[in-house]
Amino acid sequence: MRVRLFILLIIVLLTSCTPQTYTPIEREQAVIGVVNMKEQSLSFIDYNTKKQLATWQVKQPITKATLLPDGDTIVLFGQDMDEMIAYTLSTGTETKRWNVDKGVTDVLATERALLVVNEKKGTVSIMTFDGRVTDTIHTPPSPFTIVEDDKHRQWIVIHFKNGAISFIDWGTKQVKQTVDTLDSAVSGLVVTETDELWVGGHGGGATVQQEAFVHSLVDGRMIARVPAETMPIQFLQTEQSVYVLCHGSNMLYAFDPKTKRMTNALDIGANPFAMTKAKNEIVIASYDSNELVFVDEKTLKQTKTVPVGNGPFYVFFRDAKEE
Repeated sequence: MRVRLFILLIIVLLTSCTPQTYTPIEREQAVIGVVNMKEQSLSFIDYNTKKQLATWQVKQPITKATLLPDGDTIVLFGQDMDEMIAYTLSTGTETKRWNVDKGVTDVLATERALLVVNEKKGTVSIMTFDGRVTDTIHTPPSPFTIVEDDKHRQWIVIHFKNGAISFIDWGTKQVKQTVDTLDSAVSGLVVTETDELWVGGHGGGATVQQEAFVHSLVDGRMIARVPAETMPIQFLQTEQSVYVLCHGSNMLYAFDPKTKRMTNALDIGANPFAMTKAKNEIVIASYDSNELVFVDEKTLKQTKTVPVGNGPFYVFFRDAKEE
């Protein structure tokens, strides 16, 4: 009896230590990935059929996922997590776990490393793909989002508190300049052809943000304020336009990147939090309606809605592997 009990205990221990295996997402499929924050899951949608492929019940307080350059590895993280977890999509298996301090708000994947933004510690850590930290860059308080500016060989950090932007030199790995911007900024878009950075956010205190701020990538100065009501929180760019997603007013705006004039607008979703470009469509995560909204980028017409998990908060596109 004792032997059987001991064997059963060993089996339970081994099972509890074995990472969860999920439904594989084939590398040959073009997919939309969604982080569902309320239910702590990932939804995967076949881009071509717009049908759900799988739901991964991760049960970790994840807020975002970063796709690595191989197109088959995602790294999951969240502000309340003390680790980042990597999964291989094509096998549905966990491959790595890296210990981090709580407070991670963004992870930028370059060809050689991960740049890990920690809002609580006020740092950007440069981490190899095997989890080794090679450099730690100290920034002004509350770094929140990081974007890459290849043309000027710099990383740009958007700070949530105190309305600031930091410019980090690739070579020295030091903050070379910090400039003021809007309060409670959450995102930025590098527009290379005009040497500009578009910045958006919620606004501070009782002041609701009604404009996107445009800064120079060269010297950081403010160039323009673009009317985009209310709470412009996400950007993306196509050949024709810069698109601005407004969280507070449920609006998607298209602007000419040179003139800054609005060219189109669409009332979209219910409490939209994020968007991504997928081929010739814009895909928006509608938080309160638990769905993805597909929009034709040229006409700015809604083409389809697809149900996902509870509280879609972040969305990304992974194209099919070309043979």
